[in-house]
Amino acid sequence: MKIVRCFLNKIKVIFFIAFIIIGCSPNGSSPAPESKGDVKKIEDIIKQQDKQIAEIQVTLDSHQGMITDQSKVIDRYGEVNANNSQSRKELNEVQIALTRLQKGGSVDQDFFNTLNKMQKKLQILEDRTFYTDSLYFEIVSDLVMIENKISSLISSYKEMNELSGKKKTKVIPKITNEEYTAKYIESLSQYQNGEWNLSLDGFKFLIQADSNHDLADNCQYWIGEVYYALTDYRRSMKEFEKIFTFPGTNKADDAQFKLGLCYINIGQVNKAKQEFENLLEFYPNSEYYKRSQEYLRQY
Repeated sequence: MKIVRCFLNKIKVIFFIAFIIIGCSPNGSSPAPESKGDVKKIEDIIKQQDKQIAEIQVTLDSHQGMITDQSKVIDRYGEVNANNSQSRKELNEVQIALTRLQKGGSVDQDFFNTLNKMQKKLQILEDRTFYTDSLYFEIVSDLVMIENKISSLISSYKEMNELSGKKKTKVIPKITNEEYTAKYIESLSQYQNGEWNLSLDGFKFLIQADSNHDLADNCQYWIGEVYYALTDYRRSMKEFEKIFTFPGTNKADDAQFKLGLCYINIGQVNKAKQEFENLLEFYPNSEYYKRSQEYLRQY
């Protein structure tokens, strides 16, 4: 802006010199104007020029402010968009237009055309950024559901394989160990087939039959999984928390991990992070250790 002010001051000096020349005679003397009308006319011309100069000054200041604002916006979005170089190029065009304006050229239309192009470009970038963020979170949510389903199925098949070769070891008053195991495998198969109600009834029956059985804590865990599959996450959390009441359970880290996923699904991210941190602290050898670290990095 110093250049502009200097330019305006030079215009004023030129008009002043012109006034002196007009008012001077060839021999160097300064005679009075021919009439008062001539003096008035000259004064009006000077006032008109001063007014035009002031208007130019205001226009330049306004354009300079607009350039600054547009530059800030481009800097903000340039960090996240591959089209940054193109935006910079367009900003340079605006700077060139401003320079021409400072030199006295008439480039208002070019200037605003360039600004309009930049406005449209920035709107496109903003829309793309918003769409990308929304799509990302939707994909993450779907992946959580898919990973949970895969993990649950793998876990259920492992248990079936482990139990398939077991024999009768002890007799329980109301239900034998063999019957207990058979009923457990049947309920687990129903879970895998998506027969939620049948599976739920089977696991609940086994816990009522013998809550001290070696598979009772597993039954309690799969009850939590059934409610999770039904997207009743709050009920699922209550069922998973019961796992910790079974002494010597081998499902504690599984339940701890699922508590974190339940909180994610109901939108309580801070509590979910706390559950994942608890898993890292209390179950450092868990198969879910790395996955818990990944969720903590994501959220």
